[in-house]
Amino acid sequence: MGQPGSVPSAEDPLRLDADEADAIAELFNIGMGEPAAALSSMLGEEVHLSVPSFAVSTRARITSEVGDELDGDQPVCAVRGAFTGPFTGEAMLIFPERGTLALVGRLVPVDPAAEAPGEMEQDALTEIGNIILNGCLASLSNLIGGELLGAVPGYGAGAPAAVIGSGTDPVLFVRIDMALAAGDASGHALFLLDIASLDAFREAIRRALAGL
Repeated sequence: MGQPGSVPSAEDPLRLDADEADAIAELFNIGMGEPAAALSSMLGEEVHLSVPSFAVSTRARITSEVGDELDGDQPVCAVRGAFTGPFTGEAMLIFPERGTLALVGRLVPVDPAAEAPGEMEQDALTEIGNIILNGCLASLSNLIGGELLGAVPGYGAGAPAAVIGSGTDPVLFVRIDMALAAGDASGHALFLLDIASLDAFREAIRRALAGL
């Protein structure tokens, strides 16, 4: 994984100077702040966020990296939706099944014997995903001075490769780790940006830098 503030090598298709690299982490850090606070208030428990990290990667590699941290090839639950605007891509909130049950159990009654989310739990996770993902996109829209339109997020479940994908085309991968303070639910907010729109993304970063 690329680290916050890291500068990709000259061979990397995304060329960022140090200020732009720092700005990516800062933009997503700001973008996630308000929706994470809203979720904390809803759950009655603090939601911890990692510093955003990023790299030019592929869905296959992301599946391998993130899947290993989400119980390997065990089923995961995700809320995901495409977004369009100055740059395009897909936003995704992903948790392992056990973490999903622990997370939504703060909002709805969950059968202690349940091994996978039922319809009510899926709806609750979808609402959480809507708060986090579209809340972040709305904040980013304000920061870059251009509207990012997120599709209504949809629920999906399965092996990490089925949820994240296994393609080998390059994408810019931004990742924020999330965890409840109690430690029984942890997952990731992922933003996969199309390489075709990287020039527009770089220009949006520059505009945001000017306003920070």
